[in-house]
Amino acid sequence: MKVIRDTPDQLIVENNPIWLAVFVTVFGLVFLGIGLAVVSTEMALGLMFITAGLGIAIGFNMIFVRRTQLILDTARNLVELRRRGWLGYSSRTWELRYLERAVVETSRSGDTDTHRAALVISDGMDAGTHPVTWVYSSGRGAERAVNAVNGWLDSHRPNP
Repeated sequence: MKVIRDTPDQLIVENNPIWLAVFVTVFGLVFLGIGLAVVSTEMALGLMFITAGLGIAIGFNMIFVRRTQLILDTARNLVELRRRGWLGYSSRTWELRYLERAVVETSRSGDTDTHRAALVISDGMDAGTHPVTWVYSSGRGAERAVNAVNGWLDSHRPNP
């Protein structure tokens, strides 16, 4: 995740997994290419590779590749979380006053940790922790997003 806009009135943090889409597509196309090369000698095996390649390239892109935008806006007094993928568009909003902080959620699998940013909503009907992205990922993107959100919130809270 990276910060797109950071002004006193608005913070926009975005996750646009272009490299994941490219990697998944190339991986699927490799299987498709193998299938096309093999189909003339081994029809069944070639068709299996072609089907697997198309399934990987299209299916994984549909499932895992989503553009996510988190917008904190003082003018509208809203927190807006937008997600757009192959299967559609969704948007959730909360009042800015209910956003307590952002946190990093960590998933441990074997010896690898992956992370995602989440929002802690303190009050209202949606009180609780809400993930910004559905997918956990390696790297420092979640930490960057959390630091940006918490820093922006701190600059908007009255000093005691």
